[in-house]
Amino acid sequence: MILFKTIFLLITIVTISFSASIGVIEKGKLDRFENAFALISRNGKVISVDKPGFKIKKHDLIKTFRKSTIQIRLNDNTVIKIGKKTTFKVDKYIYDYKNSKNNTANMSIQNGTFQIKTGKIGEKSPRNFKIKTKFSTIGLRGWKNS
Repeated sequence: MILFKTIFLLITIVTISFSASIGVIEKGKLDRFENAFALISRNGKVISVDKPGFKIKKHDLIKTFRKSTIQIRLNDNTVIKIGKKTTFKVDKYIYDYKNSKNNTANMSIQNGTFQIKTGKIGEKSPRNFKIKTKFSTIGLRGWKNS
């Protein structure tokens, strides 16, 4: 019986960690032709997002349209504004509010534009906050040397 409870607990923890939301789409501009903010590719499925409140998960690939934009708020209070015709992916995201050494945010952008205002991970674990691009032009505002 103890072995069964242990196995059940492990399966529950693994399931929760893989399916947990890491953030939410707060707002967006609708592309009237597509009637959506974005398409989300998740586990081989494509989901059309047409209203705020959609929960973002690890490994989501987010694509906006010709005239759509979205704003995402991650659990650590990072705000990401994804521009028109952009492909953005959350490669890895761990936010541990108890132990900042565990925090990691790895994202990539295949094409398009975005703006990021970092939250707790960027503040407490800046070396663990990474964005991978093929080519980029950067503008920094409000940067402080610590």
